[in-house]
Amino acid sequence: MNRPLAALAAAFAGAIALSGCSSPSAPQSPTNTSGVNLIAPGALTVCTHLPFEPMESRDPATGTVVGFDFDLMNLVASALGVSVSVVEVDAVQMSSGAAMAAKKCDIAAEGMTITDERKQAVTFSVPYFGVSQTLAVAAASTITGLSDLAGKKVGVEASTTGDDYAKSVQNQYQFTIVNFDDAATLLNSLLTGRTDAVLFDAGYVSKFIQDNPGVKVATQIETGEVYGFAAAKDDNGVALINVVNQVLATANTDGTYLSIYQKWIDPSATSASLPA
Repeated sequence: MNRPLAALAAAFAGAIALSGCSSPSAPQSPTNTSGVNLIAPGALTVCTHLPFEPMESRDPATGTVVGFDFDLMNLVASALGVSVSVVEVDAVQMSSGAAMAAKKCDIAAEGMTITDERKQAVTFSVPYFGVSQTLAVAAASTITGLSDLAGKKVGVEASTTGDDYAKSVQNQYQFTIVNFDDAATLLNSLLTGRTDAVLFDAGYVSKFIQDNPGVKVATQIETGEVYGFAAAKDDNGVALINVVNQVLATANTDGTYLSIYQKWIDPSATSASLPA
C-alpha cells in the first residue's frame, strides 16, 4: 500500500541529486528532496486553526495535532522526506494567503473551502474532500429548516462559507447573524441558548453531535463545496502543491485515502475517493 509513496519520494531524491551542485557562495535555503523551498529545515510547516474535528484537533494525551487533514499532511511530509511542524493561526490569515506570504508556514490545512475569491490569494491543491452545510439546532428545537428562522439568531464562524451562505439568504429568511471566532464556541452556543441555530460544515457538526446529544441536525444544505490545501501564490507554492497533488492521487488509487476516511469520517465506508 505504501509503495507508490516510497517510489515518489525516491523519484524526488533522484531529481535533486542531479541538480544538487551549486556554487559555494550560493545562499543556503532549506530545500528538501523535491526541490521545494521549505521555511524550516527538515519540516513541512503546516498552518491550521484548532479545533475542527474530524479534520484537525489536538490529541489530549500526546498534544499532537491529529485528524483527517493531518494524516494527509503526514503523507506529503513523508514524500518530501521531512516531518510535520504545526503553527496555529486564525482562519483569515490562511484563506487570505497572509500566513504563507509572511512565511509563517508552507501550507494551510484547515478544512478550507475552495472559492474563486480565495483562488486569487493562494494556490490550491486539487479538491480532497466534499462538504455540505448543516443547519444545527438544540435537541428540543422545533426548527426544521431555513423557513423556520424568521426572528431567530443564527450563529456562524466569521469569514467562513457558512457565514457567506447565511449572508446570502438572510434577507429572504429574516434572521439575525451572530458571529463567532471558532467552531467550538459556535456549536456550544446552541447548548447555552445564545443562538437558536448555527450554520457550519457538516463533518464538524456531525462529530459535535456525537459528543453532545443536546444538539441535532435540522437540515442539510448541499452547497457543492470542496476542501483544498493552500500554499503561497508563487512559484514555490505551485511546486509544493504539485507534490501534494501527486500524493493525493497516489493515496486515492492505492487505498490509503479510503483507510484515512474510514479512520476519521466513517468506519463503515466501503469506498471513498477524491471529489470529482
